Amino acid sequence: MRKIGLIALLACAALLLCGCGVSGEVENQAYVLVLGVDRLDDGQLELTARIPKIGKSKAGESGEGGGDYLTFSASGGDYPQALDALEQATPRQMNLSHIELLVASEALAREADFATLVSQIAETPHLYTTARFVVCEGRARDFIEAQETVIGTRLSSEINAMLEHYAQRGTIPDARFADAHYLLGSVYGDPVAILGATARPAESPALSLIGPSSPTEGVSSPMGQRFFGSALFREGRMVGALDARQSMLMNLIRGDVRAIPFECDGRSYTLTVEGRVKREVRLEDGGMALRVTVRLSTLDDVCNEDAARLEDDLEIALRDVINECQRVGAEPFGFAERAAGHFTTLDAWRAFDWRAKYAQAQVETEVSIRNPA
Repeated sequence: MRKIGLIALLACAALLLCGCGVSGEVENQAYVLVLGVDRLDDGQLELTARIPKIGKSKAGESGEGGGDYLTFSASGGDYPQALDALEQATPRQMNLSHIELLVASEALAREADFATLVSQIAETPHLYTTARFVVCEGRARDFIEAQETVIGTRLSSEINAMLEHYAQRGTIPDARFADAHYLLGSVYGDPVAILGATARPAESPALSLIGPSSPTEGVSSPMGQRFFGSALFREGRMVGALDARQSMLMNLIRGDVRAIPFECDGRSYTLTVEGRVKREVRLEDGGMALRVTVRLSTLDDVCNEDAARLEDDLEIALRDVINECQRVGAEPFGFAERAAGHFTTLDAWRAFDWRAKYAQAQVETEVSIRNPA
């Protein structure tokens, strides 16, 4: 009897292991690595998916793009309809569990009801927690089709490595779709997204921070220089942008970067953050005052006079990036969250009208730089 029971148990296990069937095999999955969203001229919503070729090509698998990847696009009257159409256009079972990027065109991100679309997208399984969030100049479809893989590497690996490199240097935010979805509807601040483009001009100021430098000047990557700043949001829609240098300063204020390059009087310095960046909010005379205090060190040879000029220039640069965000009404720094701590109820916080107060707030910055050598 024990043998019969053991045989039955093994048979059940075998059935469970085979339960996924043919449709669950890797060769039958269309693993979407990048998903793009565009608004077409006729008002329809277009979705574009970038998927790798796995195994032998299937009949009818004729998406655009050469090499190891295919691109499929489909449109519908709204997001659910466009997603259904994309699933039908993809000859394999569409799988979003490995998605790396969600890309929206800038024109779409500036629409008044963009937050509603983001909420619909957030309901898609897997997509909410795994994807980085990019807003691109021009069409998302063109941006996705321009992404190429370096020979011998996977597209998803290169995207991750490149974005992590840029985020560590501070030239882009480490923006996740889940964070953007939450903050688009928040009363305590605004999200940012990675800013991208199909190509950047050679004279772009971003290249001085993220591009190759001598003696490899002119060396380019198939995917290089496509991510170069931050998209700013206010009340659910994009309202402005920061370039790579401004993004680096924004990330410094947010405490998201530990070292930055900074140029003063034609000389470049590498500055390392000591301790934590202090962001303070004072409520006075019915308004707000903002203050940022940064302690930095450098191993570069710098005299007291040069350090003083460097401190002054960096203080001005930090104020300028905060002023630019104030100008468009975007608050990506965390000041609002700190100010909200002064209020005991959400109703009192709303009545304070923090956005108007933030836009008019006085900004103070203090930078100190020491040379430990």
